[in-house]
Amino acid sequence: MRETPMPDATSWRAVAEEPVGAADQPAIARAVDVALREAGGGRVAGVRTTHAYGRAGYLVQFIRDTWLCTASVDAATAEVTAIVDDGAPGTARRPGAPRTSGVRTTFGSCAAHSVQTAFDSCAVQGVEAAVDDATLAYVATDSGIGVVHLRHDLRWHLVVEDHHSTGLGAVRQVTPVAGGVIGTTTDGVLFRLDRHGRQGWITHLPARVHTVAADPAGDRLVVATDAGAVEADARTGAVLDASADRTPVLAAAYLPGGRRITAGPRGTLTVTGPDGRRLWQWRQGETPARLWAHGDRVFLAGRGGLKEIVVGEGVVCRWSAPAAAPVADAVVANGHVFTCTPGLSVDHHDYATAGYLGVLPGMRAEPAVITTLHPAGDQPWILVGHRDGTLSAHRTEPVHR
Repeated sequence: MRETPMPDATSWRAVAEEPVGAADQPAIARAVDVALREAGGGRVAGVRTTHAYGRAGYLVQFIRDTWLCTASVDAATAEVTAIVDDGAPGTARRPGAPRTSGVRTTFGSCAAHSVQTAFDSCAVQGVEAAVDDATLAYVATDSGIGVVHLRHDLRWHLVVEDHHSTGLGAVRQVTPVAGGVIGTTTDGVLFRLDRHGRQGWITHLPARVHTVAADPAGDRLVVATDAGAVEADARTGAVLDASADRTPVLAAAYLPGGRRITAGPRGTLTVTGPDGRRLWQWRQGETPARLWAHGDRVFLAGRGGLKEIVVGEGVVCRWSAPAAAPVADAVVANGHVFTCTPGLSVDHHDYATAGYLGVLPGMRAEPAVITTLHPAGDQPWILVGHRDGTLSAHRTEPVHR
């Protein structure tokens, strides 16, 4: 499970001194994106157009932790010319100057309670929670697919329930479906197993695979490959559709209504309808690693940290750690955001304010991938897969405001 439903966040809208038409939306989206990138993260509050000394620009107001800030963006060049901390009158900084305010390192909202288990001699490549059991997760390993279970008797245990060797080589990605899991190998093998490891089908794709995702009903799959996006039947493995232009796609997911969204190597996001017609396209300029959707909100992890994007508008929030390293995986749970930089850290952020809360404590070395488990009657747990084959689970606590 990538994301736990959150309270509706206020979408940004243009509050202009003069009317803002549809033609201005791409420019506003670009201004918001570069402002949040330069600031190192934040949640947008509003945008206002300005004209000074014969040049048009945008004032992008955003929240970062406890600070309300405004970024000035040149409309012609998309250059951020200044960022002012409105929460501290009279303070301003040039783009690129270090920010020392608004960063907390307390961990009161993420409990230190954690458990772990391991796969012997196998690196963990991917992990996803099952769709029909909130305490179960499927794990992509060097030799197949593992099954782990978060259990509670007198205390919490993380248990390896099974480890299915597929004979197909290293499994790189998994996505859960009812009663089982879809797996992929880097060299283009797509397959389905049930929970007990019985193979349903195998399909050989013509190119390297990056990500795989199922639609909400679990009937269709969209696979991001070096030859474009490929759709397949989740029940039979039959290929239903493939990109005609064979342009590489690095990440893909489904949106409501049968629409799908893809991300290319240069960061271009494209939404297409069930009939293949292009509905929206936006180049956000940063290399993607993976994406997933919750309603019309898209969460994109990659070189720019983690972004929350409203389809048809643009970025509304960005979470980034001080090191600004690429994010390969992320989850949203219980009012928190956790981003994973492979081999380095799992970083903790506040969902509503985009505030950085520090590195997740009690973490083993070399985290690689993360997901969430949500046992009945308990808080969500963050499940982390590590490169040495270890999995660790960390209990979260709700945010109290």
